[in-house]
Amino acid sequence: MAKQINIKYLYLKNFKGIKNLKIDFSKTTNIYGENATGKTTIFDAFTWLMFDKDSQGRTVGDKEANFQIKTYDENGNIMHGLEHSVTSVINVDGRDTILTKIYKEKWTKRRGEAEKQLTGHETLYSIDEVPVKKREYQEKINSIIDEKLFKLISNPLYFSINMKWQDRRKVLLEVIDNITMDTIINSKSNLKSLEKLLLNKDVGDLKKSIAARKKKLNDEIKSIPYRIDELNNSIQEINFEELEQLLEAYQNNLNDIDENLLDSSKVNNEVLKEKDKIYLLKSKLKDIEYRAQSKIDNEQRELEDNTNKFNYEINRLKRSIKEATLRKEYLEKNISRLEEANNGLKSKWYEENSKELHFDEKQFICPVCKRPFKTEDIEKKKKEMQGNFNSNIANKLKQINAEGIGNKEKIEEYQEQIKGQDEDIKAMKEKLAIQQKSKKAAEKILADFKPVLNLEFNEDYQKIKNEIEILEKEISQPVEVNDEISELKGKKIELLQNIDDIKKQLASKEQNEKFKVRISELQNQEKKLAQQIAELEGQEFMCEEFIKTKVELLESSINNKFKYVSFKLFDTQVNGAVNECCEALINGVPFSNSNTASQINAGLDIINALSQHYEVSAPIFIDNRESVNNLIKTDGQVINLIVSKDKKLKVEVI
Repeated sequence: MAKQINIKYLYLKNFKGIKNLKIDFSKTTNIYGENATGKTTIFDAFTWLMFDKDSQGRTVGDKEANFQIKTYDENGNIMHGLEHSVTSVINVDGRDTILTKIYKEKWTKRRGEAEKQLTGHETLYSIDEVPVKKREYQEKINSIIDEKLFKLISNPLYFSINMKWQDRRKVLLEVIDNITMDTIINSKSNLKSLEKLLLNKDVGDLKKSIAARKKKLNDEIKSIPYRIDELNNSIQEINFEELEQLLEAYQNNLNDIDENLLDSSKVNNEVLKEKDKIYLLKSKLKDIEYRAQSKIDNEQRELEDNTNKFNYEINRLKRSIKEATLRKEYLEKNISRLEEANNGLKSKWYEENSKELHFDEKQFICPVCKRPFKTEDIEKKKKEMQGNFNSNIANKLKQINAEGIGNKEKIEEYQEQIKGQDEDIKAMKEKLAIQQKSKKAAEKILADFKPVLNLEFNEDYQKIKNEIEILEKEISQPVEVNDEISELKGKKIELLQNIDDIKKQLASKEQNEKFKVRISELQNQEKKLAQQIAELEGQEFMCEEFIKTKVELLESSINNKFKYVSFKLFDTQVNGAVNECCEALINGVPFSNSNTASQINAGLDIINALSQHYEVSAPIFIDNRESVNNLIKTDGQVINLIVSKDKKLKVEVI
């Protein structure tokens, strides 16, 4: 059962200009008076009695806060020697407690002085007319109600005006049931895969982790083309096949020389010359064959490189299309959310527009003499009430329209962005189709390429070949053998030097192959990095969806606790980012932009919800009560402070 705290009576003596005043309170108490007659002083007196502060949280003697409880004379000077006291009977769940607090001056006569001097002040406390120390008094007050909680449930404007939004948000989150990670994930099937990613971390940490990993991968993938270019530039442009063929020719010549050296006794000078000529001619044949073969090999490499370029561009376009599609889906979801919100606003607009004012005839009866008002007064009052009602409805409709227009502008902005994404996707798809078509054509050309070494119509090749045949026939005839060993040895030395030079050049072939293998590895790494980035972007999108779902669940859970107000706990930016906030809305209008009547009723709605949650109700002081035609129902004791033409305070209990 909720704790019920009521004020039965309040007695002020020499308190802020009120010399002597006792007020008996009921369930509803109206206190009338002109401005500066002491209505707010009643509230100040009660909060000072309870917490040593006035209704705005200021302490006695605080010059900057300008809160003084002493009485001043007509010249604005403090009247000394008076005791300032407040006494109240507070009923807590049917049990009365008498609280008294006295604030008095301390006068001391020093040695050698004729008159006493004001040396300070003291505060005296008593509970049920028994004097107690300050600590005992505070313990008693704390057992009745906590000061912070009292502020929340005694002043309709305190929560939304005096508190920082961070503190308001903290209070609201205490009121609702805990919304766990499992609750959020299970509310949408597309968040299921996020469960494993959120182990031992919250979504904010996960987003930061994804962003850091994505940045690292993007930095890494950006460097790969430069590294590939560097490796390509390091590859030696040497025709290794030509060198190998030349090496083979030199080695064959060397073998022949070695054979001739061994059989030099059988070879005469002319035969050696002819053979030497044959060796040279055969080397020329090998050179022609090598150049022809190199040309064929170069053509094939160019075709392969062309096909690889198309593959790279196709993969890049596919990644870009995927990224643009994800951005488009994100914008479409934002549009759906805003359209749904506008549909709700339309329903709210029609609901407000259809409302009619119904008069209660009891409103036109004098509460004192119980006689009906005059007809002209009734009509005047009805006209005034109808005007206020129409004005209030018009304001609400205007506010709904403004919010709807704002949503519509955002929708149009998102649609314009989607249009841009569609154009980008269309352009990229067209480029992709061209690249894919070009790739197929290049692959067909490569597949159809059948390299054949055909030197049948090469005049130089055929001429040299004929010369070799003639010479070979000539040296096949028996000749006298002349020994020219020294000449053969000289040729052998030259050949050995040439062979050594070629082998040094061929050593770079192995290094070139390593470079090519590394290039292939980097290209594969680039593909893997692109895939990892796409996966991280998918996780990032799920994190945004998780946050939006949490926003919806939190706001829905909190707003279910209130009847007349709703709360905006998150603010979605144009770029999709979500910022925390806490703003009370009255029919969709921010609390600070609403009129006084709406603010007071909204404050009472908040007090009702908080009182129900904390299971305690306290007296509610409503300043400027004259601004409100009808208060919403509340279980707490209500003390209305009403501006009237009364020169002195007038108290009315209901």
